[in-house]
Amino acid sequence: MARILLSISFLLLFCSINKAEEPNNSTERSMLDTSLAPFYHGVASGDPTPNAVIIWTRVTPEIAGTVTGTWHVALDTSFVQTMKSGIFTTDSTKDYTVKIDVTGLQPNTWYFYEFTVDGKNSVTGRTKTAPVSGKSQQRFAFVSCSNYPNGFFNAYDRITERNDIDAVLHLGDYIYEYGSLGIPGRTDQLPTYEITKLADYRQRYSTYRLDPSCRNVHQQYPFISVWDDHETANNSYTLGADNHTQGAEGLWSDRKSYGQKAYDEWMPIRLPETGNPNKIWRKISYGNLVDIFMLDTRLYDRSLQGGNTNDTSRHLIGNEQMEWLKTELKNSTAKWKVLGQQVMMGNLKLFWQNGNGVILNNDQWDGYEVDRKKLYDIILDNNIKNVIVLTGDIHTAWAMDLPYNQAQYNAFTGQGSVGVEFVCTSVTSGSSPIPLNAFYGLVGLLFPHIKNVELTKKGYSILDLTDAKAQGDFYYVKTVATIDTNQTFDQGWFTEAGTRWLKKARTKTTQAEQNIYPAPLTPRTSTTVGIKNKSNSLVMLSAYPNPFIDFISVQFNTSTSANLFLNVYDLKGSLVKAIDFGFLQKVYIKKLLILKT
Repeated sequence: MARILLSISFLLLFCSINKAEEPNNSTERSMLDTSLAPFYHGVASGDPTPNAVIIWTRVTPEIAGTVTGTWHVALDTSFVQTMKSGIFTTDSTKDYTVKIDVTGLQPNTWYFYEFTVDGKNSVTGRTKTAPVSGKSQQRFAFVSCSNYPNGFFNAYDRITERNDIDAVLHLGDYIYEYGSLGIPGRTDQLPTYEITKLADYRQRYSTYRLDPSCRNVHQQYPFISVWDDHETANNSYTLGADNHTQGAEGLWSDRKSYGQKAYDEWMPIRLPETGNPNKIWRKISYGNLVDIFMLDTRLYDRSLQGGNTNDTSRHLIGNEQMEWLKTELKNSTAKWKVLGQQVMMGNLKLFWQNGNGVILNNDQWDGYEVDRKKLYDIILDNNIKNVIVLTGDIHTAWAMDLPYNQAQYNAFTGQGSVGVEFVCTSVTSGSSPIPLNAFYGLVGLLFPHIKNVELTKKGYSILDLTDAKAQGDFYYVKTVATIDTNQTFDQGWFTEAGTRWLKKARTKTTQAEQNIYPAPLTPRTSTTVGIKNKSNSLVMLSAYPNPFIDFISVQFNTSTSANLFLNVYDLKGSLVKAIDFGFLQKVYIKKLLILKT
């Protein structure tokens, strides 16, 4: 029989708190949920290691100034088994965001966490540390391109509901810098104009994180994220961007630093160099099964798009990052090496012949062939196997082999491929407004290394890793025009350990070891561990035994005459029993026996 942990909520009628309903249409999408005050933006976590994880929140103070609060990390949602805790301070210099690098945790363990300010708790977050070794399966959702005014984040909701992954990899374009699109009913994005200043970027992140779908997915899973261009400006590179007018929109160096600072403030990322938000490429290890290398192909050392693709002075990731990646790949002992990055690595030259052809998109690795060849040489010269590239950016989904030389690649056997690439479609960002299925056969004819393409649908992908194989599964939502719960599994492609090419999967992957229960969507209503009390008129005298199986004895005192209700919740946050005591006189002492139902 399951053990029930006492988590009691007493509601005095005259002082009960009414929870705002979650927005159910676009005009309410980022409306404040008053029951979450002062933590309206929820919580988040990220960049797990075997003994540490970043936890995040934002406090919205009533009066400007320094805010002090506490944080707790526990093994249960009632925080009886609290493992770590501490005090935090935040202020306007950090946009009132809070980031704690919680250390001293156990590997491969689910934890719950919360923040408290002035007696008010945030929602409870759920996170998971990475394993040290011995894991036979790891599962990740990977997403990109979540443009707020372009549609609803239904893909985030479907990921939240799955409860069968270890973390979410966000491959960039978490926000968009554009002004509102003018679509009726989708104008609640702030600011409404194109963002260029630090305050603008901060407010844009605030809009996104008030969205319930975005807030909920962060609450349930750790994120491993990296930016693309729209976190600053479209088609950005080190010294500029297509969507930036030097002078009229200020200095690019300023705008870039504003976007980078806001990203560091609002995302649960651990900087590889403390205080340097310009450098975010880093490694996240999941034991001996996978090393994840998050790359920056945008802002650190990218040259202007266009020009001679064989010019050795032009870079996509640059020499410093390339040398770091070379060292890490050579030293990696993990089965799988995953490169999480922004732009398509696979060849997309049209009418390829004798090494020449028409580049369809010079913003991706095709436009920087020297860097791509250098990376491929590192992989092949050092016999580095099981390399998987995860990509976002282009609002469409692809699965492909990565030929070193197109002329020497065998599409039937996969020989000549360096590794494989999965490109996820967008969460909401637009692609083709009409289905293009009739052209998919032509894509395979012109580019035989491309095994799967979807140019219209929106959604997310799952990467499932085992000792034997790595599979990418493609899921699509029905629509982003309205809130909708429908999704479909389209197809999966896998690469076997020791090979460098893809095969068609017969079925989608599933999780062998089930996740712990989700974190409850509403905050605990008291800072008292184990017992929730919404009224200062109540005093809890005792509650024993706790936890309990069949019954518990509770003593309490109320100094105010009022209607009194009692709710008992279990560890999962589910209501076990509700009791209406009716109207009770003040100074009433009650001892009761609660039977489990």
